Amino acid sequence: MKRAIKVFIADNQLMYKLGLKSILRSYDSLSLVGEDQYKESWTADIGKYQPDVVLIDLESDSASVAKTVLQTAPQTAIVLLSYAITNEMILHLLDVGALGFVSKHADPDEIVEAIQSSYLQKPYFCKISSVCLTNIVSKNYQLPHKITANFTERELQIIERICEERTSKEIASELHLSKRTVEGHRTRIMLKVGAKCSAGIVTYALTNGIYQRTKYA
Repeated sequence: MKRAIKVFIADNQLMYKLGLKSILRSYDSLSLVGEDQYKESWTADIGKYQPDVVLIDLESDSASVAKTVLQTAPQTAIVLLSYAITNEMILHLLDVGALGFVSKHADPDEIVEAIQSSYLQKPYFCKISSVCLTNIVSKNYQLPHKITANFTERELQIIERICEERTSKEIASELHLSKRTVEGHRTRIMLKVGAKCSAGIVTYALTNGIYQRTKYA
């Protein structure tokens, strides 16, 4: 039997946190290992409890918290929670390394799906944040600063599929490559763009228009 996914809640809104705790406790596959409403002690508590996934309130300087958490515990997956999600939030926080974005208006199934997906190191966007992503791609929305990198045709093919949330195994099957070869390309792409995980590749592709060009060319 697989062990339950260890989850930590970092949110200063008491009523919302109580609702989250109720949701998590109703799933045998999830285990609430800790909670804290005080931003100043989040990083220390996360280090103490070593959760698999951290749910962080987006209204409370979550970018710096997420960055610190990932520096001290890179294996931890970050899922951000917010009542309002904008294009800028998604692009900046993906760049930090967060894997999931969930509206605080989302239903319990979406929250659980975000936890499970991020635990597997797969990006997850709830229905509302997916609308922002569609807007980013369709309008080629960009942040002011861009990094320039050169990619091979094969790397562009892999970047496109990473943006479409394909696993290395799925990409290998589609492109008739070995899984090891795909993972090698993925590593080289991350080095080129300075990313720490696949979410960073997605951020780079969206902000530089690569995903739009390869998808719709």
